[in-house]
Amino acid sequence: MTFKKWMIAASAAAVVLLSGTSIMALAKANPIKIMLNGTELVTAKAAQKVDGIVMLPLKELGQLFGKKVSYDEKSDTVSVDNISGVTIGESEDKTVHITGNETETGTFDQLQIQTPVFSRSIPGYNVTNPSYAPFIITQDLDGDGKKEIVIILTTGYGTGVYQSNVLVYTAEGDLIPVEDANTAFLKQFSGSYTAKGLEITLQTNHYTIPSKLLMTEKEYLGDKPGIGGIMRYTVEDGVLTATTAVQVSPAEFVGDINLKYSFKNGLFQAENATFDLYPEYRS
Repeated sequence: MTFKKWMIAASAAAVVLLSGTSIMALAKANPIKIMLNGTELVTAKAAQKVDGIVMLPLKELGQLFGKKVSYDEKSDTVSVDNISGVTIGESEDKTVHITGNETETGTFDQLQIQTPVFSRSIPGYNVTNPSYAPFIITQDLDGDGKKEIVIILTTGYGTGVYQSNVLVYTAEGDLIPVEDANTAFLKQFSGSYTAKGLEITLQTNHYTIPSKLLMTEKEYLGDKPGIGGIMRYTVEDGVLTATTAVQVSPAEFVGDINLKYSFKNGLFQAENATFDLYPEYRS
C-alpha cells in the first residue's frame, strides 16, 4: 500500500501518516482555509479534518513556513530543515550569485556572494521582499582592465523612502571602500523656505522654486527640505553614481542630486554633485 505523508496543523503540530483512501472517505466537502498572518494560503492539496484533527501534507506545510521537509521511509523519519543557499540575485552573465537562507517569515538572511573565484559572506544584510533582491553589476570601474563586482542592496523602502547601499569587490574578492553618498550630499547641499519660495544651494550654485509651484501646502512643508530619504546607486558607462532626491513632503520631490565616484588612493571618492530640477518646478 502506498502511504502519503501528512502533518497535523493543530495547536501543537504533530505528524501522522494516513492512506489516501481513508482521507478521502473521512474528508468534508468544503476544504479548511489556511490563514498566514491574515492572508489565505492556497495549497495543491486541501487541509482535511479527521477525527477532530486538522491535517496537511508534510512537504506543503513545510514550504509555507520556509522549511525543507523530507521523509525517509526506511527509518520512518521526518526531517525539517531551513532552506539554505537559495539564489536571490545573479549577474547578467550568470557568473556571480547572491544566495541566502530562507526563514520562517519568508525573508532571506546570511547572504553570500559567490563567484567562480571567491565566496564571501555579506554580514548585516537581509532581504525582506524578493522584489528588492540585490542587484549585481560587473564592470571595470577603476580602469585596471578587470571587472569589479558591484552589489547594490536595498536597505529600506516605504512611502517616500527608498534606501540602498553599495558594495564593490575586486575580481579576486577584496572589498573596495566607497565613500558614503549621504555624507557627501550633506556636505554640499543646503535648503530653506523663504518669502520667494524654496531656496536650494548646492556648493556655489543657487536655485529658487516659487511657492506657487509647490503642491504641498505651506503648513505641511516643515522647517526645511530634506535629502537622503531616497538613495539610489547605479553604474553608468563604467562609472559608479549615486542619486538622492530633494524632498519637501512624503509625497513631493522637486529634483535629483547626482554625484559620480572616481577611484583614487585605493577607494571610490565622491565628486562634486549636480542638481537636476524636475521640469514642473522650473519657472
